[in-house]
Amino acid sequence: MTSKYCNILHLRDNNLPLYEELKHTFASQDFPCLFAINSFHKKHMYIYDTTNYKYEDCQKKYLDVYKQLKCFSEYVEKIGDDKNFCTLLIVFPNLRDTTPSSIEDFIFSLLINLKNLDSTQDQINRIDIIEDDFEFSLDNKIWFPVFLCPEHVSTIRKSSLSVVAFQPKKTFETLKKCPNNFYEKTRQATHHRIDKVYDFKKPFFLSNKSSGINAIQYLGFDPIHPEEY
Repeated sequence: MTSKYCNILHLRDNNLPLYEELKHTFASQDFPCLFAINSFHKKHMYIYDTTNYKYEDCQKKYLDVYKQLKCFSEYVEKIGDDKNFCTLLIVFPNLRDTTPSSIEDFIFSLLINLKNLDSTQDQINRIDIIEDDFEFSLDNKIWFPVFLCPEHVSTIRKSSLSVVAFQPKKTFETLKKCPNNFYEKTRQATHHRIDKVYDFKKPFFLSNKSSGINAIQYLGFDPIHPEEY
């Protein structure tokens, strides 16, 4: 299977406008995730841009994205346990509506349709995704999808582009093995940046009142309490 995604350096040399859009997002003071910032600056970020594709069939779009994720997963496995911040960004056309219900429809439909294509022949639905212990997997590899878009309801998820960042669980597992408590220090520093963005007043989806499910990370708000964000 041949990949179509490209490294951020290749993007800079071949699609400077898109590169600058991403650079603007990751340089923003309101973007707190140090793992993603490291991924960008250390050139461990890879991009698959779907915005110029003319899909007559939505299933073709899902199949293309699935193939890129499968190729990327194989690439990450080859890296082994070397320290990395590997992330695959899928760039989508901007959503016309960024209400919580529209974002949920987009992300949940994406995950459900991708899962329908994997080798396990397992299927998922909305009820599965909002379970406490749900993790999104393809071909038995776990991913953490994170959605950013213009006019997102959550400040820390605003971006000039609609992007789903797919981070392999293996990347986090590798970083947790780094010496000097690297992973935990980076995680705490990220949370401190989030606190500063919100002036140390946590939004509902990051507070102890939220449901705490993984879908919150996917969406950027709590789907159990979509009116609170």
